Amino acid sequence: MRKPGTRFVPVLFVVAGVLAAAVLAGCYPQSQIYGVGNEGGLVFNVNPPEAEVVLDGVVQGAASAFPEERYLKVSPGKHLLELRLAGYETYSREIYVASSLLRIDTALVKR
Repeated sequence: MRKPGTRFVPVLFVVAGVLAAAVLAGCYPQSQIYGVGNEGGLVFNVNPPEAEVVLDGVVQGAASAFPEERYLKVSPGKHLLELRLAGYETYSREIYVASSLLRIDTALVKR
């Protein structure tokens, strides 16, 4: 005959394992993709995709030109990022780039 509560112990381990996996999965920033050596990079998923990428005041091209396969190489550190397109509000924010890819997911707002 089993002792009372012995079935509870395996269930407790399963629940603890599921919770630990959920917590660990959420510990990493969703926008960080993976390391790329000593440089950083930006990957864009912007709507509309033809929005112009401006980094530290220098036009880099359309956001659609920088998917994960052809990311925009950026030196690690703080940068000012702007996304511009006629008829839309300018998206502007200070970003910190580490030696990994940073995904920018946003939609521009129509004026």
